[in-house]
Amino acid sequence: MKVLVFSDSHGYNMSMAYAIEREKPDAVLHLGDHTDDADDIRRAFPALTIYHVRGNNDFDMDVPLFSVVTVGGVRMYLTHGHRERVSMLHSGLVPARAREEGCSFAFFGHTHRMMAEREQGVFVCNPGSISLPRGGPASYARLDIEGGMLRTLELVDEDGALLRKESFVRK
Repeated sequence: MKVLVFSDSHGYNMSMAYAIEREKPDAVLHLGDHTDDADDIRRAFPALTIYHVRGNNDFDMDVPLFSVVTVGGVRMYLTHGHRERVSMLHSGLVPARAREEGCSFAFFGHTHRMMAEREQGVFVCNPGSISLPRGGPASYARLDIEGGMLRTLELVDEDGALLRKESFVRK
């Protein structure tokens, strides 16, 4: 199962749409700052499963601030991060909140900067911004889930070129 993770699209949907057309994912996670973009993608790809959360620039109260989803058997914590006090260098309260929710993986946005690391027993990832990056290229994350396990997490640029890869398969 392939999952794409986008954040901070801020009204620029074309890079997301191109990535979805190119990658043909089974699901998309959108981490806020323009939840209308997630709705636009849902309209353009009605068969695609899309999960999304609200960012600090979103005002639709029907969209949650955080969510716990199980995709392909993997339980994940999704948030924009502004309420968890994320910063350019720190994932704030995201790992603690993910652990409280029984999640081994957490995804957040807000800073527009890519990061992927293990903190407090949780693998935490910010896919960066698909439209307005800071300190690097426009980016998103690509997840490969198989047999109820996250096998790989790749941070890629807007054209799908690999920037960083994390493997979770034990040898």
